Amino acid sequence: MQELTRFWGVADNGEVMELAVRPHLVDRLLERWPPVGLARHDEPVGPVVVQRGLSDEWIIIPDRDPSGDNPPLLAWDQLEQSMTLFAVQRLTSVVAVHSAVFAHDGRAIVVPAASGGGKSTLTMAAADAGVRVLTDEYALIDQVTGLVSGWRRPVRILRDDGTADRRDVAVDSEPIPVGLVAFVSYRPDEEPGWTDLSAGELAGELLGHTISARDRPHESFDAALAVARTARGVKGTRGEAAATIGQLLALLD
Repeated sequence: MQELTRFWGVADNGEVMELAVRPHLVDRLLERWPPVGLARHDEPVGPVVVQRGLSDEWIIIPDRDPSGDNPPLLAWDQLEQSMTLFAVQRLTSVVAVHSAVFAHDGRAIVVPAASGGGKSTLTMAAADAGVRVLTDEYALIDQVTGLVSGWRRPVRILRDDGTADRRDVAVDSEPIPVGLVAFVSYRPDEEPGWTDLSAGELAGELLGHTISARDRPHESFDAALAVARTARGVKGTRGEAAATIGQLLALLD
């Protein structure tokens, strides 16, 4: 039997994910461990609902499939995504919104978008402009206060082969109030423009990007309302990322 090193991650709701990799891969696994929502244990804890490992080709179920010594980068990225979704879908104290988050003068700019929607490009432009980056992946919103913190992880810039270049520009932050929520579409051939949203429109748009909207509808709705009560909401098109960051800062001010 292959020698494997195992970890057990306990989500906020108590469900357990077991991770097993070859011993020399442990450091790489821990580098990709979710920053919140998956408490790591070195001993078995509770019934396991998901098992994940890596072969030399892809993600596997350990003990059923042979583990690999040299998994490709794409497999590592998919394993990280699997751990992330497991944790995010089981959060209980905050609500996760698929979004980039920047901090400026004690307030947050939240830019919701689906995968491939340009969050990482805007995030790197924000970092280059000296704006504090909290995340390029998930805004974590307190459903009572509406304060937001970030899912801190390296920003992933997709390569042509499907793997990602990782750039560690995000920083930790205490929860801060949301000043601006901007729903942005990339339209390089159009003149950039912004339309203000009502509180109801803002809450509805925000729910469309909330991971737990179906599984935790009441908490998700409360979080969207808490943000919409105090934040400005805009929707519009953007051109180049660097210019857009300047526009977002102006809209926040």
